[in-house]
Amino acid sequence: MKRWVKKSLDAPVVAPFSRIVVMLSGREHVASLLDCVAGWAQRHAHIHIVGLAVAPCSGDAGFQAAHAFTRRLVLAATVDAARETLVRRGFEADTEILDTDAGEGQARRLTRAVCASQAELTIGAPSSPVALAGSTQRPVLVLPTPFARRCRVPPRRIFVASDGNAASALAIREAARIAAPDTALRVGYLACDPAAERHPEDFDAVVLEAQHDGDAASHAIVEAALQWRADLLVLATRGGHEGGRWRYGSVAADVAQPTVLPLLLVPQISRHPVFAAAGSRH
Repeated sequence: MKRWVKKSLDAPVVAPFSRIVVMLSGREHVASLLDCVAGWAQRHAHIHIVGLAVAPCSGDAGFQAAHAFTRRLVLAATVDAARETLVRRGFEADTEILDTDAGEGQARRLTRAVCASQAELTIGAPSSPVALAGSTQRPVLVLPTPFARRCRVPPRRIFVASDGNAASALAIREAARIAAPDTALRVGYLACDPAAERHPEDFDAVVLEAQHDGDAASHAIVEAALQWRADLLVLATRGGHEGGRWRYGSVAADVAQPTVLPLLLVPQISRHPVFAAAGSRH
């Protein structure tokens, strides 16, 4: 039997995040991406737009320099246009361009940018989303590339994968927090018995038919979410039973590379006050 999250009909639907980092590389469907960002952002939220400048990997030095300069100009124009669009929508927005040829690696600089902005959520398609969630201790919303128009905000059907550990419980709580009224939520339990867990009464539960290792686990999660027609897939990172691969984030990484659904990665330890409080109550 399906269960639904019920909230007061008098309660307004409020987007859950007040500070967001959005990543742009120039390969996205920008309008769809900004619609997604606006859907997750609270009114007057602060949005930090990070342009990811990727250096060309072939050609002689002169060609590479000219190509990189041209791409950076285009990216800067795209980032500025995105900022203007968000400002017109009533948000506070600023920008930053990260180059791959800087002294620090781009991944490290991106981590620093997310932490410096005090973001509660990062949105985009980073090359290593699980590592980014872990290093920033903040959730990452990974979108399919190119960003599809079907990314629905707020999501009406949220699927959470769980193996019954504390990190998964945190992901389940976050799914409940971001759910709009009458959102359908389902937990897919992998390698554990839902009856043995403290299962939220407002969530539907299914058992995923897969061994708890590697590709079999990630395939079972994605297939179950797609068959249920989920709008959003939620996964914990660095969770799992002792010795299990999920404990080291490999299942989440397999799902995320590449993802075919919007994927929210919730780190086991988060600096977001909502997550911290939830973790302390488990």
